[in-house]
Amino acid sequence: MGIFSKEEILLEQNNVRLGEFDPTNSTGTCYFNILKFPFDVKKNRMVRVHVVSELPIDVAVASSVGLVGEVGGVTETTLGPYSTKNCTDMCVFLGITPGDKSTVSVKVWSDSK
Repeated sequence: MGIFSKEEILLEQNNVRLGEFDPTNSTGTCYFNILKFPFDVKKNRMVRVHVVSELPIDVAVASSVGLVGEVGGVTETTLGPYSTKNCTDMCVFLGITPGDKSTVSVKVWSDSK
């Protein structure tokens, strides 16, 4: 990000419960131990992801091309910068061991030109 560039917030989720039990969910496991947060991006920008969690979780960032970054077993991390290249959408995946629960906050931003 340049000196005069500003952040453009693409996604911000606070106090999301990861690992909640719900026997009616469509995962077949009764646990929401993997959550996904899709977001739109502009071409040729740099994207960063910041995650804060009570318990260790796994975090992955993907685009339409595939996985662009991942880290496991963290309570706080910043991933990136990752180039959006020609993509118009990306996704953050959060995962926790089935049976564990955690409150998670996610912030995704890019440089605005």
